[in-house]
Amino acid sequence: WVVNLSGEIWHTTNGGESWVKQLDARNAPFRSIAMRPHPNSQGLAVGWAGTVFNPTSVLWETHDGGDHWIDISHRIMGISPEGICGMYAVGQSAWGVGAFHGAPTIISTHNGGILWEGQDVSHSAGALVDVYFQNEMTGFAVGGSGSNLDGEAVVLRTVDGGATWNKVFQSTRRDGLAGEWAWKISFPTEMVGYVSVEYAGNSNNQEAKVLKTEDGGITWRELWINGSRSSAGLQGIGFISENVGWASGRSITSLTQDGGETWQQLQHFNPITKEGQMDGRMNRFYVVNDTLAFGVGRRLYKIAGYGAITIDTEAAQRPESFALEASYPNPFTESTTLNYTLRTPSEVRVRVIDVLGRMHRTFYAGYQEAGAHQFEWNGMDDAGNKLASGSYILLIDIGDSVETKQVVLLR
Repeated sequence: WVVNLSGEIWHTTNGGESWVKQLDARNAPFRSIAMRPHPNSQGLAVGWAGTVFNPTSVLWETHDGGDHWIDISHRIMGISPEGICGMYAVGQSAWGVGAFHGAPTIISTHNGGILWEGQDVSHSAGALVDVYFQNEMTGFAVGGSGSNLDGEAVVLRTVDGGATWNKVFQSTRRDGLAGEWAWKISFPTEMVGYVSVEYAGNSNNQEAKVLKTEDGGITWRELWINGSRSSAGLQGIGFISENVGWASGRSITSLTQDGGETWQQLQHFNPITKEGQMDGRMNRFYVVNDTLAFGVGRRLYKIAGYGAITIDTEAAQRPESFALEASYPNPFTESTTLNYTLRTPSEVRVRVIDVLGRMHRTFYAGYQEAGAHQFEWNGMDDAGNKLASGSYILLIDIGDSVETKQVVLLR
């Protein structure tokens, strides 16, 4: 199964050769999904999908392999998340975490989804993005120490099924990085695991970074990806063995064959000429076994056989697809302006959300030519209503990159 922010859920039964759309819910921008076999061995999977940007409808459920989905957000007892960015299921238990922009919450069920409970973990994190469990007791949640696009990457660990969580790692930010999040998790073995790190601004052009554990997640260390430099670091990460894996995001996908000590960049895939290996916008990798994985982002890739570790040593580093200036004025009362420069012709979309994850405005500028451009927001929502004073986040989606800017509206 794969999901997207357009409210669609797709399913394949033949290894990704063909896909069927099972759901089209425009009010449900899906960000995560977790499926497991049916407990009664009926052959139909049970699963859950999480959304972002719509706090009143964050959790959906299926009991028939995805043919039918219902909104079960009302089942969450206690604290409900503003969004669910990552999900994972083991046996009768499942967990969801969110959101990437703040209000760090972990939801869990231990009875197959009948009841869910939300838990605030702001004592250990400021935002959460992904979750992974090795078994029904030991698991990890990752995100950032800050809730306003700042702070450092953090890793939380539980050994009691999520009843309690302890912070086991917090990164060290290099100069020029406005903020960091731990973004996605990949454990090829019980002892060896990796986490990708996302950046919020990278004015000094620092190399991308991953986190690595070799003792089952008790301790972690930072590894930098030589040759991968972008404005916002990484998103997806996936390892098919302790040594072989990919890290991707912000126009660059890199491959390591020695456990992250050294990296080489893959040749960027061109959908027109069909040349290249993989594009640089993988948000998540799903590893099936040591010879099969799927990469999901703007496109979906099936990585099989020896082709999974093919590299192009001549592949040049791709330049940033755009340059983004700070919004001005900021704070603002009437309007704020964002100047950006496209390196190549690109599709441009801007979303405005608040710190609770609610989406208020969507701008679609279409396909723009290379050069200088300008975006202006007047503090209103899509219906033309004036928004209240407060902090808002601009999600700027340009080409193969996504950047965030925080602005403050004063009334």
